[in-house]
Amino acid sequence: MRTQDQIERLQRTHSEPIQFQKIVSNEQIEELKNYYYNSKEVIQKNTGPRVLYIDDHPFIETITQYLQQYYLPFKVRSAHIFEVNKPHVVHIDDDFKYPDIYKGFVIPLETIGAPCDRAKFVVFDQYYYDGPAKFFNGEEKDFTETYYNESITDYTNVHGTVNKEFPKHLKVTLLNHLKSEWLQGLSINAYFPWTIGSVISFDSSALHSASDFNRAGITKKLGLSIFTELDNGTSD
Repeated sequence: MRTQDQIERLQRTHSEPIQFQKIVSNEQIEELKNYYYNSKEVIQKNTGPRVLYIDDHPFIETITQYLQQYYLPFKVRSAHIFEVNKPHVVHIDDDFKYPDIYKGFVIPLETIGAPCDRAKFVVFDQYYYDGPAKFFNGEEKDFTETYYNESITDYTNVHGTVNKEFPKHLKVTLLNHLKSEWLQGLSINAYFPWTIGSVISFDSSALHSASDFNRAGITKKLGLSIFTELDNGTSD
């Protein structure tokens, strides 16, 4: 677990999630898709997603150099292309080494079955600072496979929980793949359309999830995730 000082250092770097439009060109999108589909290094996770780690791909340096102009100096701790046919549940993107995690960047690459803007990327107001986690309020501790993450079934240590019912219309229209109990105490900060070529930026310790894109007619989604940490000395 992080110390209170470590948590406060992370909190000083928080900012609102944002979506940068028209950042990645069609040529770059096609190159990344071809790189993924032609790779023999794709990993099948036991939780469903297929991933290809691409930390050393030239595109990662290109896009992070561009994004550096908007943020504190950071470095990439991991990057991967992911393919999913079911939406992600609520989670954060942390590391058990407890680095000074900073921003996560997600780049939509493709949807199959329906237009990309029918899928949404949802960022909640709440934060969690004690390592990689998925959130299943009210369940037994190890009721499901989580690959690397810890299952959080009690939201006591989730920062910023609210004492009000999650709006039913948002549950139905955005997050119908999640149990109502899993959303207790949570509130939505923002949600962004899965626009191909955009870059969605958010705090890695902020709870986030996919929308129920299957309900919107999308059978597959492809994206690129980049997770960063602060360079030493930049967070104070």
